[in-house]
Amino acid sequence: MRYILDVKECEFLGKGKEGAVYLTPEGYALKIFYNKKKAKNEADLLEKVNGSRFFPKVLFIANNMILRDYVEGDNLSSYIKKNGLSYNLSIEIINLIEEFKTLKFTRLDIRDAHIFVNKNEQIQVIDPRKVFVKKTPYPKEIIKVLVKSNVFEDFLKHVLSYKPKLIKYWIDGYNYFRYTSKKVIRIDMFAS
Repeated sequence: MRYILDVKECEFLGKGKEGAVYLTPEGYALKIFYNKKKAKNEADLLEKVNGSRFFPKVLFIANNMILRDYVEGDNLSSYIKKNGLSYNLSIEIINLIEEFKTLKFTRLDIRDAHIFVNKNEQIQVIDPRKVFVKKTPYPKEIIKVLVKSNVFEDFLKHVLSYKPKLIKYWIDGYNYFRYTSKKVIRIDMFAS
């Protein structure tokens, strides 16, 4: 069976450094890369994470194109701004980073624009880059979103309730974020 996809029939969703993304009439995301090597790199990565619920399922890869499930929702900061940070969303964030560790990512930092939260508070990640190349031991961007949204204290309370053994990791991550950020953002943890 041959499937013909006409980009003119797709809805343009946006473009970034590596390519443009379209929504197909069938409801899939089509990413057309500017560079064949970048397409291959992302395809290789998506094949390695195949089966993880935190990444969209890939339907096919050809030349400089990837057709995958469309990821619905708002990016993490927008979602928190609209809905706040619930215990369930905190668990999703914790489980996402633990999944990255299980997948042996060396870069545990993903841009906010690439983390989507759907209406059921489930997270999916698009455009993971250099996760086996760069080394970032903490999710600096996620911590930045939580701090700027004034919910990092609540997040730490959720960590303590859900997986207390991870509290040191997240506090160390906050310290890493503070010392690697251009602008230092201070919070008084657990101040009442």
